Amino acid sequence: MSFALAVVLVAAISVLPAHAEHVPEFIKNRIESWVQNQADEHFAEALVELDERGIIDAKASDVHALPAYGQTSFVKITGNTGQYKQSSPVSLTVTDPSGRESRYTVPVLQSGTYSTVVPLTHDSPRGTYHVVAYHDGKRLPDATFSVEYSDVQIPRWVLDTAGWWLDGQITDADFFAGIQFLIDADIITFSSAPEEPQLYLAVDGHNVVRRGTTQDLSVYVSDRHGPVEGATVFVRVEDYGEDVFEEFEGLTDSDGNYRVSWEIGGDVPNLKKFLVYVDATDGLSSSSKVFAFEVYCLCREADCKCRT
Repeated sequence: MSFALAVVLVAAISVLPAHAEHVPEFIKNRIESWVQNQADEHFAEALVELDERGIIDAKASDVHALPAYGQTSFVKITGNTGQYKQSSPVSLTVTDPSGRESRYTVPVLQSGTYSTVVPLTHDSPRGTYHVVAYHDGKRLPDATFSVEYSDVQIPRWVLDTAGWWLDGQITDADFFAGIQFLIDADIITFSSAPEEPQLYLAVDGHNVVRRGTTQDLSVYVSDRHGPVEGATVFVRVEDYGEDVFEEFEGLTDSDGNYRVSWEIGGDVPNLKKFLVYVDATDGLSSSSKVFAFEVYCLCREADCKCRT
């Protein structure tokens, strides 16, 4: 499995194909907002939308911009060991361009997914960072990312060109050919937002449960298309001391739901807190949530230690 690095992306844009569809009106509105407000992120969002519709081809590289003085930014590194129910941690070594090594021990979820972040400051070395990972003595595929100075600002005169395009004075092809030239010359760069998880989890249950009764947990798994059927869900119940009390595994139904119930023992101490780690995967992507609840007992019950 290769790493997925959530980094600042620098895009290269190709010339608009002759057969491309017309630019959607809402994308033109974003570019118009950029022209009026000079907010470069609106222009970046418009180019990402054009890429998603096949109107342009934005090819991203793993380049992260150094933060401003006194600030800290993060490179997110995620991956999957390819092994279910192997919760031993991943050992990561990140070597910066100066040769300095930083080591991380990263927890692994039941689906094999792991995630951590590498901090960057204004004086972090520029260049290529190398990431090496091991899991259970096996080396996972290496990864790299680059760190450079903050993105170049878009020249203000490009606003005039965009205005002419919005007014219909130049064609779509000519406008994007001009943008292409500026990107190839490293005059324009823009940052796209890190990708959000492809799977989304919603976890619902009782926040407070009386001992001797049941906790009922409902997990809903979806993606941008709607409910996900057949996703594998792992549920692990722990106390704050990390003792495992219950473990469950199952598949979501046609509505994207997975439900599980278990009895809370009668000997659980009053006001005992539990954490429920929920991890779901569809075989390609994964997501996780943590749900917390508390167990209580009534003072008249046997072995119930109540506060006085």
